[in-house]
Parts: sequence; C-alpha cells; structure tokens
Amino acid sequence: MAAPGMAAKKRLIILLTLFTVIVFALIGRLAHIQFVQGYELQKKAFMQQNTGRLISPIRGTIYDRNGKKLAISVQAATISCNPNEVAKNKKLTTEEVAEGLARLLSMDKDTVYSIITKNASSAIIKRKVERETEIQIRTWISENSVRGINIDEDAKRYYPGGNLMSHILGFTGDDNQGLMGGIEEVMDKYLKGVPGKILSEVDARGSAVPSEREKRIDAQDGLNVVLTVDETIQYLVSKSLDKAVADNKVRGGAVGIVMDPKTGDLLAMVSKPDYDLNSPFAYPGNIDLEGVDPSEWTERSRETVNILSKTVWRNMAVSDTYEPGSTFKSITASAGIEEGVI
Repeated sequence: MAAPGMAAKKRLIILLTLFTVIVFALIGRLAHIQFVQGYELQKKAFMQQNTGRLISPIRGTIYDRNGKKLAISVQAATISCNPNEVAKNKKLTTEEVAEGLARLLSMDKDTVYSIITKNASSAIIKRKVERETEIQIRTWISENSVRGINIDEDAKRYYPGGNLMSHILGFTGDDNQGLMGGIEEVMDKYLKGVPGKILSEVDARGSAVPSEREKRIDAQDGLNVVLTVDETIQYLVSKSLDKAVADNKVRGGAVGIVMDPKTGDLLAMVSKPDYDLNSPFAYPGNIDLEGVDPSEWTERSRETVNILSKTVWRNMAVSDTYEPGSTFKSITASAGIEEGVI
C-alpha cells in the first residue's frame, strides 16, 4: 500500500500535467487565432466597426482629332443614408424624411421609405443627382436638422453633340461603366478610373460614432482618349444623310463612312437612325414604331431596351453585311493592271 505522501504527490503531478496541457492548448489556440486567422478576423472586425461610402472617379474625356470634347463628365452627387441615424431624427419623422427626399429627388415616396428603413449601415438613395438638386437637398437638411443623409461627390456623363456621335461613342450606365457599344465600352478600362472610399466608424447597432478619424481614400480619375474622327466632317456627313433620307423617303436607314485613304484613319461614321446620347432610353421620335404607343413607353424596361437595340442603337455601319457588288470591280481591274495581265 502506497504511503499517503506518495499518493498526494501523484495527484499533484497529474494536476500539474493537466494544467500544463491546458495552458499549452490555450497558447496553441491563441497562436492559431493570432497567426493563422488573425488577418481574416481583423478584416471582419474592421468591416463591423466601419461603414464605407464610395467616391466615384471622374471618367476620362473623349476628344476628336482636333481636341474638341465629345464626351465629358460634369459634377453630380450621390445621395445615401445611414438608416439607423435617420431613425434618430427629432424634428422630422422617418415618413417626413422620405416625403422630403422623394419630392426633391423626383422619386416615389414608398421607394425612398423602403431605402431609408433598411436593416443596413449604409444604403444608396440615388446616384447622378444634378448640382441644382444637390444644393436644394443640402438646404433642406440644414433647415430641418436632418441626420443620417450623406451627400458624396459623383460625376454625370454629358455628350455635347447629342445625336452626332451616338454610334461611335456609345453611352455609360448609372455606375459610370460602359454600357452600350462604342468607345465608352471598348475603352472603358482606361476611361473609368478607380473609385475612392470614405470610411466611418459605427457602433454595434450600425449607428455612426462621433469621431474625427473618418478616413478618406481619394478616387483616381480616368484617362482621356483621343479619336481619329473629325467632328466637323461627322456633322457634314450626318446632315447629308438626313437630307438623303428625307428626299428619298428612306425607311431602312442609311450609313456614311469617311476615311483617310493614306492612313486608314476613320474620319466619320454615321448610321441613321441615331439617338440622343444624353437620353438613350427615351422614345425614339425619329422613326415610326408600329404598334408602339409613345404614352405607354417605359424607359429601361426589357421590352423597350429590346426595341432600341434593334432600331436606333443598332450601328448599321459595323453590324450589317453589305455585298460589295460593282464597287469591287475597280479592285480587280487595278490588280490586273498592276500585274500586267490587262
């Protein structure tokens, strides 16, 4: 039979061993969290403690060969909100905030209300808000001490020529990304730039934490693009085609292309019918759409986009096939003369 002292010593050794194992297990777990999961956990914590608002970069300008601006970006704003902060307004109820924003932004009140009551730390209400409307919203916020509404710088695409370069340029979407063909889409990676961000601290409920540590990462503006086309030549070709279409009562459209025979540079490319780049989804009043009532036209619907894609958005200069016909005889004749067989 073991002595009482030996039994106590064994129990102590077992306890110390268990304690040592537990300590090393905890150290191992802490090391795993620190060195293996550390980056991911740090990133998750940062996302929980901060909310970010994007800053749109200024999209690059598109010029013709003589430096005339064909596509530019003008100052605009993005209106967003922190729903948790909106709910804390004292002077106005949430319904009154929704009503005020809907009136200023020409939006449906119920749509605005659903946005400003979202279960989120940040939500976009409207992008590409014009400068005049932005000023009105700032005044309304100041007069009513409205909390939770953010106004961030943005840019809106504008095409000085309207219809003139529609099929060459294409147009951009709401997110400033190239949307429908043309240079805007083909050169999008150069034109679009890199978005910036404004980071703000929030608490566990998503409410903004008063802090001077708001971090701003500036946007990087896009690059400019210079084309070989000449705006003046493009204008002359466009007007000539308009006259030819009217004089000959053309219904199937018309195409005009001008190139420099020495360099191959494209100087003008016109496809009729065309459309206004500043209102690309509007009802096309320059063509007859049988069975389509202008009063029932819904911009951006699947049906209207399908109609536009087949009509005014369609660039017949590059999308259609044309038989060369007799125009190719000059090529074969020139080749025969050059080879001395004629």
